[in-house]
Amino acid sequence: MSQLSEILSIQRSLEESFNQKMDQLGAQIQAAGPAKETVAKIAEEFRTFRELIFNMLGLLRKQIAECVLHIDGLEMRHRRKALIFQGLPEEEKEDCSSMVLGVLSSKLGLKDITAASIKVAHRLGSPSKDHARPILVRFSSSDVKSTVWKTKTRLRGTKISVKEFLTKTRQSIFAKARLHFGMRACWTQDGVIVIKASDGSRHRIVSMDELKPLLEKYPSKSNAA
Repeated sequence: MSQLSEILSIQRSLEESFNQKMDQLGAQIQAAGPAKETVAKIAEEFRTFRELIFNMLGLLRKQIAECVLHIDGLEMRHRRKALIFQGLPEEEKEDCSSMVLGVLSSKLGLKDITAASIKVAHRLGSPSKDHARPILVRFSSSDVKSTVWKTKTRLRGTKISVKEFLTKTRQSIFAKARLHFGMRACWTQDGVIVIKASDGSRHRIVSMDELKPLLEKYPSKSNAA
């Protein structure tokens, strides 16, 4: 993903450079004085060439965006069996699997889920004195993950919360959507970001290109004030 992001950044830089050069050349043609046949011909060829390059850059931009979206989808599917548990205090020589199982049994009432249902459970990030690190849990099947996800509302009123293991791209989109529409109007389901707009309509998105039109169509309350 980082390599594609770098390619996209280079493509944007080249496009900006091309636009500057074209603007400079256009200004030179305009400054050539009264139109003569040679200047007029050059100007026409310039316009044709500029249109061709614009079309090529647009196609390249679209292809890169589609590749980024496809890879993000693949990465999200790789995370479909995982959830993140937040709010569990850290302990020395802790067993994250046992801690999570304790939450599933005592808080969510899922006593049938055993250690065999958890493939991986570990803390994310570097240790901090300020807060406990979240625990990434990868379950043995999507069904187990789905069962846990459906019962997460039972954690309301506690310090523990559960969220999906989104990709960096989708987490950024989700954060921007919640900032605009409000926390209660945005949630995720199987890696898809769901937005409930002010008119009651619901929108499922996975990319920034899908979010932008919604930001324009439904101004935030702070912007509308």
